[in-house]
Amino acid sequence: RFGPSAASFRHELSAMFEISGLFGTCCGEPGNVADSPGDLQVDASARAPVGTNFSGLNTADPKDVRVEEPGAISRDFILEVHSATLDRSFAKVGWMDPYATITADSVEVDKTKPDKSAHKKPKWDMQHAFQSGKLPKSIMIAVWDKNNFHKDVFCGAVTIPCSEDMGALEAKDFTLTKKGKSTGTVRLTLKALVPTTGAVPESATAAFRQEGRQKTLGGEIDQIIAWAEGTHNDVQVTLQENAEHPEGTPDEEEGAVLARMQTTGGGSAGPLMGSWKCVDTFGLEDFLKASGVGMFQRKVAMAARWPAWDWSNEGSHILFINHSAIGDLKEEIPLSKEYAFKDGHKNDFKCTAEWTKTEDGGCLKIDRKGKVGDYIEERTVKGNKLEFVLTHSNGVKWGRTFERE
Repeated sequence: RFGPSAASFRHELSAMFEISGLFGTCCGEPGNVADSPGDLQVDASARAPVGTNFSGLNTADPKDVRVEEPGAISRDFILEVHSATLDRSFAKVGWMDPYATITADSVEVDKTKPDKSAHKKPKWDMQHAFQSGKLPKSIMIAVWDKNNFHKDVFCGAVTIPCSEDMGALEAKDFTLTKKGKSTGTVRLTLKALVPTTGAVPESATAAFRQEGRQKTLGGEIDQIIAWAEGTHNDVQVTLQENAEHPEGTPDEEEGAVLARMQTTGGGSAGPLMGSWKCVDTFGLEDFLKASGVGMFQRKVAMAARWPAWDWSNEGSHILFINHSAIGDLKEEIPLSKEYAFKDGHKNDFKCTAEWTKTEDGGCLKIDRKGKVGDYIEERTVKGNKLEFVLTHSNGVKWGRTFERE
């Protein structure tokens, strides 16, 4: 407590800052003194760095200085757009002048200046700070080529889910896509300066991270989660495009089409052979929750681009190529005998694969056993449909549905 000198202390503070309204809010109605120094809570925006966007806050007017209510949570979100690397030129003549736009929850909030003649290697190092009472649900970064003679040319975009437990992702490369094809990367830093208050307790997320290699989620999900946690930086994750992604103009040069297998196979597991496109994912979020994965990591896994699969019969084994959100993953699968396999965390597994034929297709069942856990993968073919289900030894499962291409 301030004691007998509280009134004079309050007077000195008011004179020092010349903001009488500020201390009226902090210390209560006129004549009431705060119970303790801890009751004086001033919003950090009053001393934020130059260039911070306060979403309408006029710091030049003392009456507009915001004071937080006791117990309020500061919800700052800082985005830094560092640079981009484009795989090809989107200009028909000359060098490109790329710039980037920032869209939060469907509203464009900022953009960089064009990097003159930077062509495929623009650098911006621009910071945008959000302080609007809550984090955006997602942000979209779109890269454009500035053109003085016709409409600016869309080069690619990425939409990133946001969550209070995302922490800080420093200088992370995100894949840019246009019409489903990769066109390059954009390097970003994202910082959510807010305590974790999501549905998954912080202790559960911390425990999952602390265990590290002691858990396995199967398939490419291990590597996607590790990338979102910042512990697996040697891969890049491609996120799904959404309805807000620009489409560009039809006369623009398009990238190369992904080379896919055309074989329909034959021999063992014949109905499985060929190319398959994912059309649905089910049960993944509940599976990740049950595994103790944090909210942000779950959002990234849910937003990751759905895979396409290629299967071919190589005589002594089946070759499986998973065109996943983190790149192409290959596995050689011999039938009816044990073989070795490493997951995304380099955990060792002993596996056995069996093909069971049915009237309208068949089922490939792979049983994987390792020190970090066991799980079973089942791929059931019925005509031109394929259903994948992964069941962990703890009973939780998730899966995907594919159609033949």
